[in-house]
Amino acid sequence: MLPVWPHYCFPALSGFGIPYSPPMTISIKEDLLLAQPLEWSATGYHIIRKFQVTGLSEYSPTQRPIMAVTATDSTTNFVIPAIGAQHPDQPNAVVRNIKAQCQGYDCFDVVCEYQWDAYPTNYLKSFNAGLVQVLRHYDADNNLATVTYTPAGGTAQTEVADLHRLILNATISFHFLQTADPESLTLSYAGLVNSVTWRNYPPRTWLCLPITGSTQDGVWYRNTYCFAYNPETWDQYAVFKNVDGSIPPDIAGTIVTDGSATSGNGWSRFIVFGQTDFNTAFPLIT
Repeated sequence: MLPVWPHYCFPALSGFGIPYSPPMTISIKEDLLLAQPLEWSATGYHIIRKFQVTGLSEYSPTQRPIMAVTATDSTTNFVIPAIGAQHPDQPNAVVRNIKAQCQGYDCFDVVCEYQWDAYPTNYLKSFNAGLVQVLRHYDADNNLATVTYTPAGGTAQTEVADLHRLILNATISFHFLQTADPESLTLSYAGLVNSVTWRNYPPRTWLCLPITGSTQDGVWYRNTYCFAYNPETWDQYAVFKNVDGSIPPDIAGTIVTDGSATSGNGWSRFIVFGQTDFNTAFPLIT
């Protein structure tokens, strides 16, 4: 009958008095919820990845940070990126620095800092959109929405209907690294609409919002240009209404909302925002 060996001893080595410990289970988990995983600076893009490494308790305290930055996950075989390793989603960015931060007896945070020195030739763009409900007197084919009622023995009465429709509510942002001061840009252009066709969109459909930016050296700014879109233009309409608030059908049927006319019988269109040629004001945005 074979002897029963303690779980911490290895039979072949017990005669030499060498204790046996089972292999350490090293676990690596990436933090995917970093507040600022990407930063811009005057030298390029700076991308951060952070990993939590556990299972290092059997190394000496002085060895643990060294083993943390070179660790391999025991289950997935994932290896902490080394100096010069490429970013998995942006191969132009490579690891330039690695830091190990002790978070406990058996836990280290490993921070890999990637640097990408090449900037895009023009800009980065982001787009946000939604649908907003509005009241309109027209259907999808731009036909006037009316309803007619004829009481018994009476005269037919026609009213203009209010239809709940959805229109596009969108903003678009362009991000630049440049020397232009965002304060000066905002004072010059915020609150203006495009006076002529811009990026293939009709006049007065894009409104320039405040231009924001930040700088660390007073020279280079990370600027964001933001614009709000209105497919029906940013113009406003004044319409004659009856005492009960209804719009006479003969007036509603003549209102032109495509910007081709400025007034008609009982209605007028007003340009309420200042205008400028966005092609000239923002030549880098195409």
